[in-house]
Amino acid sequence: MILGEWIHEGDLVIDATAGNGHDTVFLAQCVAESGRVLAFDVQEAAIRSASLRVAEAGLRSRVEFHLTSHARMADFAGPGSVAAVMFNLGYLPGEDHALATGLTETLSAMDAAAELIKPRGVLCVICYPGHAGGAEESAAVERKLASLAHTGWRLAKYSLPETLKPAPFLLLAAKP
Repeated sequence: MILGEWIHEGDLVIDATAGNGHDTVFLAQCVAESGRVLAFDVQEAAIRSASLRVAEAGLRSRVEFHLTSHARMADFAGPGSVAAVMFNLGYLPGEDHALATGLTETLSAMDAAAELIKPRGVLCVICYPGHAGGAEESAAVERKLASLAHTGWRLAKYSLPETLKPAPFLLLAAKP
């Protein structure tokens, strides 16, 4: 609902953590036939799962999958060319929970995303502070995005505190 206003037909967008493909499908629907989604994940199981979900939705021609770290996204898109970058941090549901996004790679990917996003684009991050290493990663991501405010980015945080303890939350950073 929130990202729908930021993404338009024909846009280039990035799913930084393809996972099981739910966000990839959403992004592919938003960009329509003339747009493109770059989807990244370091786990073959995630790429297989996401690719299957995208194919079942009939959206395969819009998505380019990359079995590599999201920190490498700048190898596949130019500065100021991306309308939205979406991260869904943590681990791949249904797989090994020890294989989760890591602080160093995630912060590198955030730097890359900030450069790739075009004016009036958006960076979206879902943080999960409840898993091992998740609280540290979530706090660092929040600090990283807050640091963008001095260059005019606007930051919003959404959470449902009555859910899990600690509750997952969504961070949005809009580029001026």
